[in-house]
Amino acid sequence: MTQPPTRRSVLAVGASVAAAPALAACGDPGEDPHFQQIDPPGAGAHLALTRDIPVGGCQVFAPKGTVITQPREGEFHAFGAECSHKGCFVSSSTEGHIPCRCHGSQFDLTSGAVLNGPARDALEEFSIDVADGKIVMA
Repeated sequence: MTQPPTRRSVLAVGASVAAAPALAACGDPGEDPHFQQIDPPGAGAHLALTRDIPVGGCQVFAPKGTVITQPREGEFHAFGAECSHKGCFVSSSTEGHIPCRCHGSQFDLTSGAVLNGPARDALEEFSIDVADGKIVMA
């Protein structure tokens, strides 16, 4: 006859299961295929259509390793999508900043500067050209 588990053993197992996602988020981003480091596209490469970028927000284009922002109507900026803290990709947003989903850093839509850490360095800015509703690398 087996004995039922103790309250302590049930709590210990529950705590370890609950902590697993948090610990995984702090792992090496190079080991996570969702956070592959990508070289930015070359000059003339098509990045996005202007209509796909929300005013006051940003859109991440992971295959191209970029995040495009539109802080004000008709004003566009492009940055590397890799957070300067641990290398996770930042997220798309309509919240007035570029958020990093891994550790909560926030970046400015216009300059890529850090608004809220733990990141300490700005996102890498890319030169772009905008014409005829298209955004391309300059």
